[in-house]
Amino acid sequence: MNKYLSVLKFNLKTELNFKIDYIFSILSFAVHIFIFNELWDFILKDKAILGFTKPELIWYIIVGEFIAYSIGKKNYLTVSEMIKNGDVANLLTKPISFIKYILAEEGTCIVNIIVNAVFGILLGLFMAGPINVAPLQLILFIVSISVSLIIAVLLQVFIGLLAFITEENHSFYMVISKAMLILIFTPLEFFPKIVQVILKFLPTTYIVYPSASILTNFNISRLPFLLIGQMVALGVIILGVLILNRKGVKNINVNGG
Repeated sequence: MNKYLSVLKFNLKTELNFKIDYIFSILSFAVHIFIFNELWDFILKDKAILGFTKPELIWYIIVGEFIAYSIGKKNYLTVSEMIKNGDVANLLTKPISFIKYILAEEGTCIVNIIVNAVFGILLGLFMAGPINVAPLQLILFIVSISVSLIIAVLLQVFIGLLAFITEENHSFYMVISKAMLILIFTPLEFFPKIVQVILKFLPTTYIVYPSASILTNFNISRLPFLLIGQMVALGVIILGVLILNRKGVKNINVNGG
């Protein structure tokens, strides 16, 4: 365990050196929220739509943007490059687990999470004002968004591990990230029924929608669908990561890199 903590500490120090990245990241975050604030203001004009008021829609988007900006695409690129340039073969010669090493590296996203959480809350209070959140609702939101972040990180690892099968995996990232983006800016309820049915079967739906929905449009009767959906999505992605990792490591051991 100490060796993985050392990897995490080293990468955290490296991550903190790139302060300019955080500046541009939060500026981009703010621009998106400003645009949608003006858009929903023009469309709604102080009215509600499908149970969402304008402030709730702004907070919904802030939750989605928070998750997206906290994880980013750098994580999948790190895993991909390690596989493509042969670093994974060198790593496997040492008494260390490749998947645990990767997860230790992915732990550096805690910096993004803290920065974006503080900025997102301040931005939400400025743009939309506070919203009423019951204690139970807040607890469920914290649990749900924690699972959302874990799913998002593991999904990045999964995409990176696809390099074991196909060297060029950028197309997979584009498809999966676009599926995730669908629900960052628009709640599930806004889509036609047939599209809602399709989206409910996609693991990417459970990255943003449950957390944002619990915070902004809480309905206790829908809670089992949201939380069970997240658990199933998490299980599917964990299984996918383990299968790809096992297959890739086995091929390296057999073929010698």
